[in-house]
Amino acid sequence: MNRIGRWVLWALLAAFLLGLLPTIVNVGSEFFIYTEGGLGVTQHFTRTLDGVFKTLENYIWHITIVYAVAVAFIIFMEGQNPDRTILWLLALIFVPVLGVILYMILGPDFQSMRNRRRFRPSKKYGFDNSPFPRETEDQFLIGRMLHACSGADLLTRNRVKLLINGGETFPAVEEALRAAKKFIHMEFFIIRSDPLGYKISGILQEAARRGVQIRIIYDAVGSWGIKPGFIRELEEAGVDCRAFMPVALPFFRRKMNFRNHRKIIVVDDSVAFTGGINIGEEYEGKGHLGFWRDTFVRLEGEAVQALHDIFLNDWAVCTGGDAAALRAEHDIFSGGAPRGYSHLPVIPLQVVASGIDNVWHSIAKGYYGMISRAQQRVWITTPYLVPGPELMNAMIAASLSGVDVRVMMPSRKDHFLVFWGSRSNIEPLLRSGVRVFQYLDGFIHTKSLLSDCCIASVGTCNMDVRSLDINFEDQLFIYDRKITEEFAAQFERDMEKCRELTIAEWDKRPIWQKILESFGRLYSAQI
Repeated sequence: MNRIGRWVLWALLAAFLLGLLPTIVNVGSEFFIYTEGGLGVTQHFTRTLDGVFKTLENYIWHITIVYAVAVAFIIFMEGQNPDRTILWLLALIFVPVLGVILYMILGPDFQSMRNRRRFRPSKKYGFDNSPFPRETEDQFLIGRMLHACSGADLLTRNRVKLLINGGETFPAVEEALRAAKKFIHMEFFIIRSDPLGYKISGILQEAARRGVQIRIIYDAVGSWGIKPGFIRELEEAGVDCRAFMPVALPFFRRKMNFRNHRKIIVVDDSVAFTGGINIGEEYEGKGHLGFWRDTFVRLEGEAVQALHDIFLNDWAVCTGGDAAALRAEHDIFSGGAPRGYSHLPVIPLQVVASGIDNVWHSIAKGYYGMISRAQQRVWITTPYLVPGPELMNAMIAASLSGVDVRVMMPSRKDHFLVFWGSRSNIEPLLRSGVRVFQYLDGFIHTKSLLSDCCIASVGTCNMDVRSLDINFEDQLFIYDRKITEEFAAQFERDMEKCRELTIAEWDKRPIWQKILESFGRLYSAQI
């Protein structure tokens, strides 16, 4: 509805209430009376209130049943995970009063339902329109699928540099920010107002003062603890900061749906970054989890524009602007002949965005394709292992087929129930022959997957149902033997700091762990 329509509705509502004013005054005079002691109530008010309570007492169970049926209908139509729907319906059946109360406190996500309509998928991509030639079908079949799901083009001229941990990532990011001449566009799930955050802020303020256009998106829930003064300093220096989909009481709603989990930096259309690292001291290994193992990627070439388009779409969501106009304004090809990338190596890749606005859950489909089509190996690194039945079955089937399937995950927990929910998926993997490794040297947060010799994926998407289905994520799918071997070599180095689990050992774990895993499994629908 446009602004004029809203003003007309408000005017009609005001006129309606004004017409009711005499009636409201008359009713008030029957219930309330002024005395020497102040405002009091009449006997008519007392009798009416007693009548209401007696009526409620006589019909309380009827009202509760009707209310429970209404809530059950809302749950049924909410379109959430089936396990979650069944869980709430069972609660309403067996504990109707308490179940209704619990659902009204913990269950309804009306903002999420509104956002689901807001981000209703509108993009249509077709297999027949794929830019991948038929003769490359064997090499780029997964790429054809990703284009059909998300429209991600095959970008051939790129330079890709892996940045291992915060020790390599932040110096590279700071160098790029200091060299910016035209603009810096950044979005992160988490930005901390800690010493590292203030260091990055100082670099950005300095760039803004020399005329660089700077835009920042931070997720309102992921960055719930950011200090208002931190944002105010940036804005006073000329930095445009926007929170992605603000919510009330973010501390208590940290698992709300449709969060922006992306980490993107684009500088002057010449260099871009993405990966698993946010801005905060824990990503330098200074948090309570100790050493932080993570991966970021520095990009040059055609992939920069693709990441920039994702940022600009998110900026349009935050500002209510026109995404197409923003992309046209920043299109490096709009001036005529495209910028030459002939000096860059041929490293084919796709930049894939996924979220509630993507009907096919493109990154999940990419993961499934990499696992199900593998013939030699599938090596997965993920901080959370709640992949859902589709990817679980793909890993199990690949392993049973003789593919070398390995999964690396943390031994330490940063989220209690997510940790135990992840552990609940270990047993079926071990029984099918999947090799599972627990990282012992701190916390591993890398989100990467490699398949056979020539396909590697890295980005922001965890292997959990929230990241795969509803959060806004970005992921690189790289079709290059050399890059894939770099990922494999790093995986093998990380294995040296891991403990491999065995089914014999796993069967002997204490009963209390099995109980917590069962609770984690129930919680998986909410993860």
